[in-house]
Amino acid sequence: MVFDLPPPDPGVEIVVATHGMSKGVAQTDGPQVIGKGFVRFGDLQLGLQWKNVSSTSADGEGSAFVSASRKFGSLQLTGGVAYKFQTGVRGHPDSTSWEFTAGAVRKLGLLSMRLNAVFSPDDLGSARRSLFVEAGPAVQLARGWTASAAIGHRGRQFAPDYTAFNAGVSKSIRWMQLDLRYYDTNRSRLGDAYHARIVASARLSF
Repeated sequence: MVFDLPPPDPGVEIVVATHGMSKGVAQTDGPQVIGKGFVRFGDLQLGLQWKNVSSTSADGEGSAFVSASRKFGSLQLTGGVAYKFQTGVRGHPDSTSWEFTAGAVRKLGLLSMRLNAVFSPDDLGSARRSLFVEAGPAVQLARGWTASAAIGHRGRQFAPDYTAFNAGVSKSIRWMQLDLRYYDTNRSRLGDAYHARIVASARLSF
């Protein structure tokens, strides 16, 4: 059987942020750089990603992933799976995990509503099962400007649960997207990663 795939469409994406954020909490003590290379075949995307992290057990986190998206009128559905691994590992931590994602975006004129879920049966580090569900609106403002917010909850086995919130604005300029965002959680007593912070980032796509 021969699969009639669309021609490959390669791309590179680089994100530079004043703090690394993942699932509503900080991953770094300072700036974070994320590099991603991928190839699209129509609605299918395959790629590799790496980012620096601040951790007692590792200096970085990489992943190999495959994802797919499909539009049904004003509704866009996405799904994916990633194999995550830590780099620069110290000691003998649980340094690999599988992660499964699903999402939906519904556009209603200038307003869109987004729902995302991320599940890992055995997360990195001491946590085991982990489920993060996040939802929120986005509104297109003046040309290239978007305001958005989201609230999410993460439940984990053998690690603290928490609720996270973020709100901010972004500006698209050709192949670059600038973002300024406020983050906070309901568990700030757990440490600096859970504290409120303002994060500026730039996403470059080629």
